[in-house]
Amino acid sequence: MEWLLFVFISLAVAFIFWVAVFVVFPLLMGASYEVTQDDKMKKMIKFARIRKGDKVAELGSGNGKLVIEFAKLGAEIHGYEINPFLVLLSKWKINREGLKEKAFVHWKNFWSVNLGEFDVVLTFQVGYIMNTLEKKLKREARKKMRVVSNNWKFPTLKCLKQEDKVYYYEINSSNK
Repeated sequence: MEWLLFVFISLAVAFIFWVAVFVVFPLLMGASYEVTQDDKMKKMIKFARIRKGDKVAELGSGNGKLVIEFAKLGAEIHGYEINPFLVLLSKWKINREGLKEKAFVHWKNFWSVNLGEFDVVLTFQVGYIMNTLEKKLKREARKKMRVVSNNWKFPTLKCLKQEDKVYYYEINSSNK
């Protein structure tokens, strides 16, 4: 009977840990994990207009799907993810694809990263952080930065292109 209690407590602790790592913590820091649909990914790639040598950031890189696709296009891409399991999965997939020289996933909160060095920023966040994220991007952009957002608009940035809830913006010295 004691082993049954041990199993029950172990499962309860595992469940609480899972909810904390995959639901609560991500929602407090940004969006929860959701895979970008293939049709949306194609639109994000089209809007980003990747050129060889571009440096790209993905804010909340999830399973590494976009990181891998953008690296295949020749970009140096850095994904920032707070879920350690998704970071490990992404790194494994990057290694399997042979993209270790172009694709990097960091176990790091993107709020602590200076995004000014990037040519392109990709995001699939949640509505309530878009205002704060817009301020961060405007503050840190040092050159013309192309920003592609999946599903959520920025509150004051002028959207230059929009298709199926994928939004394209440019931030430069004239619209900071």
